Amino acid sequence: MRVALISPYPDITAYGLRSIAAYLKARGLAVRLILLPDPLGDALLDAPARYPDQVMAELTRLCADCSLVGVSLMTNYVDNAAQITRALKSAGGPPVVWGGVHPTIRPEECLAAADYVCVGDGEEALAELAEVLAGGGDATAIPNIWTRRADGSLAQNPVRPLTQDLDSLPPPDWSHDDHHIWDPEHPQDGIVPLTPAMTEAFLARGTVSRLLGRVGYQTMTGRGCPHRCAYCVNDAVKALYGAKGYLRWRSTQHVMAELETVRRVLPHIGYVWISDDAFFARPLEEIREFCRQWKARVGLPFTCLGSPATITREKLDALTDAGLCYLQMGVQTGSARIQELFNRKAMGNAVMLKAMAVINAYKDKLLPPSYDFILDTPYETLADRLESVRFIAQIPKPFRLQPFSLVLYPGTKLHAMAAADGFLTDERRQVYTKSYTMRRPDYVNLLILLAKGGRMPSKLLAFLACDAVAVPLSQPAMAPFWRAVFALMEPVKKLLRLARSLRARPGDHS
Repeated sequence: MRVALISPYPDITAYGLRSIAAYLKARGLAVRLILLPDPLGDALLDAPARYPDQVMAELTRLCADCSLVGVSLMTNYVDNAAQITRALKSAGGPPVVWGGVHPTIRPEECLAAADYVCVGDGEEALAELAEVLAGGGDATAIPNIWTRRADGSLAQNPVRPLTQDLDSLPPPDWSHDDHHIWDPEHPQDGIVPLTPAMTEAFLARGTVSRLLGRVGYQTMTGRGCPHRCAYCVNDAVKALYGAKGYLRWRSTQHVMAELETVRRVLPHIGYVWISDDAFFARPLEEIREFCRQWKARVGLPFTCLGSPATITREKLDALTDAGLCYLQMGVQTGSARIQELFNRKAMGNAVMLKAMAVINAYKDKLLPPSYDFILDTPYETLADRLESVRFIAQIPKPFRLQPFSLVLYPGTKLHAMAAADGFLTDERRQVYTKSYTMRRPDYVNLLILLAKGGRMPSKLLAFLACDAVAVPLSQPAMAPFWRAVFALMEPVKKLLRLARSLRARPGDHS
């Protein structure tokens, strides 16, 4: 039996789908991995048809000899999954199962398009579904799998217990065995076999890869998150399984073996991005052992994410010595009231500034850290937002900001609150087709964008955020002016990028 697994994500890492592919192969199933990067990337539009008809025709031919097709998706990729599924069904293709965060949160909605939905972790559930279908058995009673019975009733199955021993699962599949890709930058080429050289070229396009000037490889050393932030779907998934045992780690040996294997396939990898939600939550002795093995067996620069309450000098000592070169930390807001709303009261400004001081002590070993901020929360007042800007003025330099416009993802506490309070009136516009780059065009967001590179003088930023300046400039009468300013920013940035690229070109300037 052959299973096709399809990823619509712009990032071809597709860690979850590759992990499922590896598990299915270990169970003796043939797997075809098909990567269809969303041509819109982060620049989302209300565009239900993402892919050209030619690509959908090629996809149906590529899946014709498969017995099951799995599509992974988050909320912003429902349109991609729906278009893929329509194309397969119109050609009389195999049954389709949707999995990932959005189907986990809204399985019944997804069954309007898909034949099956996988709720929660997918390795064992997808393997069992494929094996049951191959044997002609009853697929309506498989844990984690939702479907419709022949009479139209809903088969709503509970989730199986989480796999606690992550070392029992194989690392993600980067074998390039029966892997295929469509490159939206070269749409005329259609879906082609994916080679290691093509993979490295794709990975080099990543944001951090461009920042570091190296080809980056992304992995995870664990699953889950210790926090329960109100804007994050991790909280909803944790509620599905229960908090106990949700945060799990792979052994250091398991991670190192993965990286050694991948480097043989992709020899030009220049750094590793550890994308665990809270890598610093690992105990200190585990981090030290991780660093000892990293230096002996990998020896590449690496980046990771940390949360303010888990960052310590002892951990940074070990990590920077092993090759940590860049760190990302969630701040989200400088307002105490919004921190409480976000369920991040334990990570208040004093805790965050302490963590930032620790990070700043390693500025000679690290690139400027990135601090994440969430903008456009419907419950924020102007005072809350200005409190965040004034907090930014206290951050020790150097640093970068990553400002994200809040997307009220289904299943989060903030989504439920906003819907109940009348802030969420058009889910398609406000959630399904909204990107985190769609920031509200106003004065406060302009200040944060101007401070994004960490170069704005702190005293100037604090002055521009004082009530005497900010309140008049934030009045409704100023809204058309700020919309015009934001409309001009993108073409100006494009011109500046063009000018920089022209200056960088070698040649005769006489």
